[in-house]
Amino acid sequence: MSKTSAAPADCNMGGNVAARRLDEIDEQLLFLLERDARKPVVALAKAVGLSRTAVQGRLARLEDEGTIRGYTVVRGRERERGLVRAVLLLCIGTRPCATVIRLFENWPEVVACWSVAGPTIDAVLVVDTASTEALGELRAKLADVPGITSITTAPVLKTVVDRLGT
Repeated sequence: MSKTSAAPADCNMGGNVAARRLDEIDEQLLFLLERDARKPVVALAKAVGLSRTAVQGRLARLEDEGTIRGYTVVRGRERERGLVRAVLLLCIGTRPCATVIRLFENWPEVVACWSVAGPTIDAVLVVDTASTEALGELRAKLADVPGITSITTAPVLKTVVDRLGT
């Protein structure tokens, strides 16, 4: 496919994809956990109309399948921690783009990395750096990665809505 249409299938970096589709109850459980991961299983069970045992089984299955991959501690807003958050839009000229995107899995500054389908964008990175200087250094490091043809850097000025938990 051309870059002006949907991204190639090999650019999907969504992690482990379960072999089966999530049903409505799975989706409800995930929604509830996204809002409050400490919600007691009894409360989850009541909210979705199942027994505690049935919900525990579903949660275990979602963990085994990789849909639930971890639990996160959020220590406060990035500004309060003195971090500079930025969104970087990458155009990747090599295929499969997944080989380039996987390089960022262990970069400590990368908070999130998404493969996207867009006319000029193949990946979106959300990064936290210690300063604007460190952001510049990270951008230079990205520019040296073979296959990246362009980078658009957008430092975050203000968080208006944050439902990602970061």
